[in-house]
Amino acid sequence: QELVKLQIHGAAPLEFYGMCTHMADANPTSTYTNAQTDRFKSLLKRVRNAGISVPTVSTDNSAALLTTTLTHFDPNKLLEQKSGLNTRGFVRCGGALYGQRPAFPQLQAVSTLCATVRHVAVLKEGESVGYDRAYIAPHDVRIATLAIGFADGYPRELGNGRGHVCIRESLFKVVGNVCMDMLMVELGPAYEYSEVRVGDTAILWGGSGVPLATVASSLGTTQSALTCGLDKTRVLREYVP
Repeated sequence: QELVKLQIHGAAPLEFYGMCTHMADANPTSTYTNAQTDRFKSLLKRVRNAGISVPTVSTDNSAALLTTTLTHFDPNKLLEQKSGLNTRGFVRCGGALYGQRPAFPQLQAVSTLCATVRHVAVLKEGESVGYDRAYIAPHDVRIATLAIGFADGYPRELGNGRGHVCIRESLFKVVGNVCMDMLMVELGPAYEYSEVRVGDTAILWGGSGVPLATVASSLGTTQSALTCGLDKTRVLREYVP
């Protein structure tokens, strides 16, 4: 009660910036979300009735915004205040900005993870690559080394044939364990001609490579978990119009 009085008179030790809620279950069949919306509106009303002006409210996340069957807030009712300036309203468009919500087919994923081919060599039959010698060449094969690893955020679980990368519009499987700073892909038998060269761009997901949604599904995780897992210092971000 004392903090409420201090807030009303502008002498509170903390600045009251606003109120928010986060939709934990925003989907077309959810009844929980509508109940959550009602509880938030009830709490907002109680705060205002106590004489506290609410500067901002933040409500819908990506899924809530895109689910048209949910009961959304009426901005005229939510933002109007009897005293002082009206509340400013915000929504939080997260992964939807990058098309990372597979439940909504109207979205298109836009992020692409790339790396550079740093080395191409022939591996003789019986020779191995990577930690634990997890991959041993069944015959003479051509191997490309890419400058990306689990320290950059590429999942270690995609090693040993589980992951694929696209180079020159062809898919190649990741072989051996994914290392901290690099990974290896098998380009095919050594006797076959390969167009892959040092300096080529390899696409690990997105673009003309494996869709990010496919990678996430194979790992039992979400697209946002993969993109947020990319190291912010080691992995260069390029924003293309």
